[in-house]
Amino acid sequence: MVMRKNVYTIALLVIIGWSQMVFSQKPKIENLIVQQNMDNLKVEITFNVYNFNQETMTVLVKISDDDGATYTVPAVSFSGDYGLGILSGPNKSIIWDAVTDYPEQYGENYRVKLIASDARITAIKPVLEGTFLMGGSGADNQPKHDVYLDYFEISPHAVTNEEYKLFCDATNRAYPEEGGSYQAPIGYFANYGSYPVVGVSWYDAIAYCNWLSQLKGLEPCYDLQTWSYDATKNGYHLPSEAQWEKAVRGNLVEKIYPWGDTAPTNQCNFTGYNGSLRYLMANFDGQGNGPLPADSLIANGYGLKNIVGNVWEWCNDWYNDEYYSISPLINPLGPETGSERVYRGGAWNTNESNVTCAFRSRKDPNRKRYDIGFRVAR
Repeated sequence: MVMRKNVYTIALLVIIGWSQMVFSQKPKIENLIVQQNMDNLKVEITFNVYNFNQETMTVLVKISDDDGATYTVPAVSFSGDYGLGILSGPNKSIIWDAVTDYPEQYGENYRVKLIASDARITAIKPVLEGTFLMGGSGADNQPKHDVYLDYFEISPHAVTNEEYKLFCDATNRAYPEEGGSYQAPIGYFANYGSYPVVGVSWYDAIAYCNWLSQLKGLEPCYDLQTWSYDATKNGYHLPSEAQWEKAVRGNLVEKIYPWGDTAPTNQCNFTGYNGSLRYLMANFDGQGNGPLPADSLIANGYGLKNIVGNVWEWCNDWYNDEYYSISPLINPLGPETGSERVYRGGAWNTNESNVTCAFRSRKDPNRKRYDIGFRVAR
């Protein structure tokens, strides 16, 4: 949209004077300069960013028009050293097409905030196409039945606090509540970055999936107005219950647990865990019990960590206790409707019966608890 001449001049003068606010996790940002091109009104943000562990980073930009009180300007048209896979080094540049995103707007209180994170938010493990035997001996996971699934990918561990924080900061979403009944203790989200995020609803989880899809240039799978899921899209989503169960089995056939038929001792974080990593537990109950880091303990056959125990994980499906008797044999997506969503895997506060490959549970999708998190698939 073409802007008026007087808007050009005001916007230019204001943006050149924008304060240089920097939010940084592990990476370090230096020499941030913001200025606007007088001819096309595009805003150039130059900076240096350094990551001492030499991993690539995610770099995002937030824009405020109220002197930094909020960062809600709908800025999405960025190019250059923006988004995923940014290398450490000097002389970085991001161009914001302000006219496209925020036409006919000007003021005196604009601010820029740069967010840099080395959280590995797009790490993924492959699960090859094929048939597996799904189900168990419980009341709601019979009959056992063969299921064929196309190739899919799933994250190696549950989404962490630092990964979810990047999503919250980028989208102005509220952090998980803490300190109350069935909530993590105060400080868990801020101080335990590599631990699984908890206290998120099914709706929070799918909003994260859509954000991650858009960040990577993929098609979002969810309509956040109707909460419907489109399996034809190529973006991130919660694993279907069938995908989750194939992934948890790790290519083992008809085994009770991801490691075999031996009852758990220290293979996963449940009420009976007393392994060498116990000192790393976040203290959720005043007795030293709680989640371990998401990327801890031994991986299963597909390279997945803490796929049982630690925290429950939301699945995409509605719950129906008789679904296995009518489930399609190829790429089942769960019932079309329901009142509760499936979650799987058990948690730090559950017993050994909940950490089997076939155990199913469900909750109201609005529910938020200190023992429920999620991982993503695509």
